[in-house]
Amino acid sequence: MRVYILSVLALATSAIAGTAFVRNNCGQTVYLTITRGNQATTTSTIAPGGSFSEGYHGTGNSIGVTKNPDYYSPNTPKLIFGYSDQPPTVYWSVNSVNGDPFSGQTFSVDANSGNGACPGTVGYNGGKVLGCGNGGSLTLKLC
Repeated sequence: MRVYILSVLALATSAIAGTAFVRNNCGQTVYLTITRGNQATTTSTIAPGGSFSEGYHGTGNSIGVTKNPDYYSPNTPKLIFGYSDQPPTVYWSVNSVNGDPFSGQTFSVDANSGNGACPGTVGYNGGKVLGCGNGGSLTLKLC
């Protein structure tokens, strides 16, 4: 019985957790470097028209987006899409480092709490940290 209750609680918690998406509407491949709060790093690529998604992973997450695979070069412009899931809120922001990889192009973040409107942004928002209910999704749309 105890195992059943814990399983139901785990399922309920995962059903409430939100999702972060990156959609590549650009005409070229983009490269992601995903860093967790514990500094664990993974990489991924998104072909034109493709997407990436992940369930929220606690606090201190960043998804670095570049147009070349050399993320750690100081000459590589980066868009940083960061989020922290601190129930009942997910906090997020977008910033650039070493230049703007989407100069002359557009990008936006759509935020959905699952139960109402949340603030989104078109382009960089001056480093503002925004927040909404953590039961929905954050979608970074490139180009």
